[in-house]
Amino acid sequence: MVSIFKDIEKLKEKDWFSSNYIPEKIIKGPLDEEKIKEISEIKNEPKWMLKKRLEGFRAFKKLPMPNFGPKIEINFDEINYFSSPLYPKPRSWDELPSFIKETFIKLGLSKKEIEILAGIEFQFDSIPIFKKIREKLEEFGIIFTSLDEAVINYPKLVKKYFGKIVSPYENKFAALNTAVWSGGVFIYIPKDVKLEFPLHAYFRVNLEKMGQFERTLIIADENSEVNYVEGCSASIYSIASLHAAVVEVIAKKGSKVKYYTIQNWSKNVYNLVTKRAYLEDYSKVQWTSIELGSKVTMLYPSLILNNNCLGEIYNLSIAHNNQHIDSGGKLIFNGKNSKGLIISKGIAIGENAKSTSRFDIFINKNSENSIVISKCDSLSIDSGKVETIPRIVVNENKCYFNHEGKNEIIDNEKIFFLTSKGINENKAKELIFFGFIDDIINYLPDFFKLELKKILSINLEEYGGFG
Repeated sequence: MVSIFKDIEKLKEKDWFSSNYIPEKIIKGPLDEEKIKEISEIKNEPKWMLKKRLEGFRAFKKLPMPNFGPKIEINFDEINYFSSPLYPKPRSWDELPSFIKETFIKLGLSKKEIEILAGIEFQFDSIPIFKKIREKLEEFGIIFTSLDEAVINYPKLVKKYFGKIVSPYENKFAALNTAVWSGGVFIYIPKDVKLEFPLHAYFRVNLEKMGQFERTLIIADENSEVNYVEGCSASIYSIASLHAAVVEVIAKKGSKVKYYTIQNWSKNVYNLVTKRAYLEDYSKVQWTSIELGSKVTMLYPSLILNNNCLGEIYNLSIAHNNQHIDSGGKLIFNGKNSKGLIISKGIAIGENAKSTSRFDIFINKNSENSIVISKCDSLSIDSGKVETIPRIVVNENKCYFNHEGKNEIIDNEKIFFLTSKGINENKAKELIFFGFIDDIINYLPDFFKLELKKILSINLEEYGGFG
C-alpha cells in the first residue's frame, strides 16, 4: 500500500473518476431520520440495526463537539453520508472496472500480490468492491467479510457485540458513525484457532464532501490469535471531507490480537476516529497506529484491561505544513496483574504544523499489581510545533506507573556533522528523522516495517521533504 497523491492528478486528467465512477445513489445532508431509514432500507437491514442507527442519530443531535484539541470546522448539512457505485459487486480481480484496477496498482497492490495475500477487503467510498477469501479461512470457521454482509449473514453474532465496546454516546462522531455507518470489516476467529498470516483491508475516500463512516468489528474467541492490517488514504480535493470511523475489538479469554493501521489522508480530510479494544482475562492486544496527512486528526486508541492482560499501544504521527495531528492512546485497568505500554512518536514538519501526543491512563481500584509504562518523544523540524499532554489517574495503591516525555528539535550539531561528510542538509534531516522513529519501527513485524518505510519516504517526497 503506497500513497498516490502525485498520481491522482493523472487519474483525473484521464477522466477515470468523472466518466467511470458514477454513484448510483448519494444521500446528502441535512441528515434526518428518513435518510437514515433510507440507508438501512438500501442495505436491506433487519429492524434491530435500524433501531441502533436511530439511537446513534439521537445521540449525535444531543452531543456537543469536542471541547479540547484541534479546531474543527464541519458543516454537517453539506456532507454526503452515503454513496453506492453503479457497478455490480465484482467477484474477482478480472471483474473489477479498469480504472479501479489502475488505482489499486498505484497503491502498490498488484494482481499477483492480491492472489498471494491471505484475504483482502477493499472499500471504495461506502461500498466494499472487491474481496478474495482463501478457502482455508472457511475451513477453520474464520469469518472475514464486510460488516454489511455480516449483518445479513451472521446477525446474532453482530447484534451481540455491535456497539458494546464503543457506545453511540461516546462522542459526537461515534454517534454519527452509529447512525450512518457503511462498509468496514467483520472478523470472527473461532475458539483455539491461531491464524498465522495477517488479514488485510484497504479503505479509500474518493468523492468531494464525502463522509466515510466504515465500522470494523473484530472478535477473537477464547485462545485464538489474529493479525489485522488496515490502510487508508484519500484523494486530493479542495473541499474538506470527513472520515469518522469506529473500530471495536473483543479479545476473549486467552486470545491474542495484533492490529496495525496506516492512515495516509490528504490535506483536506478531518480524520475523527474512535477505536477501542476490550481485553478479557489473560488476553493480549498490540495496537499499532501510523497517522499521516489529514487536515486534522483526532485518534486515541484505547484498551480496557481486565485480569492478567497485556496491552500495548505504539503510535507514530507526522504532521506537515498546516496540519494538526492530535493522537496518543488510552489504557483503562479494571483487573489485577495486568501490564500496559504506550510508546508514541510525534513529529511536526514545517510552518503551522502541529503534533499533539495525548495520553490517558486510568488505574482503577482493585487493579493490584498493575504495571504501566508510557513514553512520548516529539520532534520539531523546520518550525513545527509539538506538545505532550499526559493524564494519569490512579485509584489503586498497589501498582506501578512510569511516564517519560521528551520534546526536541533537529540538532544543528548533527546536521553540521553530516553535512561535513558531504551529505546535503535535507538528506541529513531525513537521516535524523528515520533515526528518531527507528525504535518504534523495531516493534513492528518485518512485513510492516518495509511497507511503512516505503510510505514514509513517499510521504516526505510528496510534501517537499524538509525545508
